[in-house]
Amino acid sequence: MKRAGLVLILLALLGGIAQAAEFAEMVRDLNIMQNRMVVGDARAREQAARQFDLIEKTITSLEPEAWTDERNQRAAIVYLLAGGAPVGLRAIHDAEFDGGKLGPLIGASVEYAEGREGGVPKALMDFDARRLPPIPGGHLALVQGSALIGDDNARAIVLLDVARLLMPGSLVEEAALRREIAILDPVRDVGKVALLSSRYASKYLSSPYVQNFWDVLRRATIADSEFFPRAPKFEPIFLKGPSSERAAFYLAVARLALLAGNLVEARRSIEEAGKAATQPTTIKRVAAYHNILSTLTQETGPPALSAQDLQSLDKQDAALLEITSSVTSALAARPQANAPDDAYEMASTVREAIAKTDELLKRASPQ
Repeated sequence: MKRAGLVLILLALLGGIAQAAEFAEMVRDLNIMQNRMVVGDARAREQAARQFDLIEKTITSLEPEAWTDERNQRAAIVYLLAGGAPVGLRAIHDAEFDGGKLGPLIGASVEYAEGREGGVPKALMDFDARRLPPIPGGHLALVQGSALIGDDNARAIVLLDVARLLMPGSLVEEAALRREIAILDPVRDVGKVALLSSRYASKYLSSPYVQNFWDVLRRATIADSEFFPRAPKFEPIFLKGPSSERAAFYLAVARLALLAGNLVEARRSIEEAGKAATQPTTIKRVAAYHNILSTLTQETGPPALSAQDLQSLDKQDAALLEITSSVTSALAARPQANAPDDAYEMASTVREAIAKTDELLKRASPQ
């Protein structure tokens, strides 16, 4: 009888160990699915959604003693910070089954998953992600860094750095890269913006969140009127993107080159934009820039755009084309406009008028 009792105890212990291992492994598998999702596995997103449901059911089936195992405690933290439902773990935490040094972090993670304090609870910000193993630490640093964006960008950058370095090749790194690029100073931190963008472009262009990356990168680069000197650092990155992003990059560089009087670079960028242009509006923009360039260089360009085509251009492009045409027409009407010096004056006057118009349009545009 005594031996039978020992066997039952042993089986119970083994069952608890198996349960603990099962839960921790399920969360590990969830993490793997999320990581596969951002490198192009189309099925991983659906698999991860199902895995969340399976984990939630498993949580309610575990025996109380399973939560004394640190593997389960760490897995619970990862599950909650990765988007898991807090209901089952709230009951476990309230019953104090998750005692030990990780208990307070589990409690703060439950509050985060519940949306307490309008986002990230203050208690969660008090933990040091660098003192945790890489997976829970990476998730914690990502949540903490994201919470500080807009309030303390310097500290947010430090935490996002921690997150991406703890979990390379993961959903955590993918998100940390996008968020950090968005808050770095694109002029002061141009080297780091280029480095992080290159990392993203080399690893995550198949992510379901890649459009957010391109939006962020455009704001940090081609949306800036002072971007022209920095353009060479980012050209290889945009070349990896879809045709729409390549065309947007080259048209932006062409515009800035025209404003800077660099007609050689303007010509190259317009030609590259033409190769990438596939949408009708983009093709018309390329034609408009060809017209501007041919006017400045007094070359024969493509046919002038129709009034309908002009209406399809954005305000900056249309104004750029209109001011070029009107100024050159006025200068060409002068009797001495055929001399070489006057041709140079024509180009200089057009560029000056373009720059003034550009500045007026930017002031008039809503921020």
